Amino acid sequence: MLIGSTFASFTDSVTSAGNKIQSGTLDVVLEYSTDGGNTWEDAENKTLNFKTADNRTDILWEPGCTYELPLLRVRNNGNLALKYQIAITGVVGDAKLLEAIDFTTKVGAEEATSLYSFNGVLNKNGDVSENILISGHMREDAGNEYQGLMADGIAI
Repeated sequence: MLIGSTFASFTDSVTSAGNKIQSGTLDVVLEYSTDGGNTWEDAENKTLNFKTADNRTDILWEPGCTYELPLLRVRNNGNLALKYQIAITGVVGDAKLLEAIDFTTKVGAEEATSLYSFNGVLNKNGDVSENILISGHMREDAGNEYQGLMADGIAI
């Protein structure tokens, strides 16, 4: 027996139809230009060589010298926002040689910074980064321990 008490039961339900979950598309393209940014080509599976100021690619690295890759840019062909970094990977041979080379990135009109601190953002489909120039400078104090070394197969 229940005296002076109340018993209540509540039930309710909400249904929503038509919700959609869809994944986006990530499509990133690395492009290069050999004519100062007038024309661009897809860099996928291409070999890009470091070059001298007068565009020679038959170079030997020596202390104090700086060489550049062709201009690069990143294009967002997908529909997802994109954060990206540029890294040097895939070294075959004497990776020790890379210890004597400082790699920098110059984006657009900005000052050159260390390649390893560079981060980029492309927010929507069709966004294209500013021109990116990657340079390698062999330190002046690189000693004899780097003579005769060769690093090959470097990927960007």
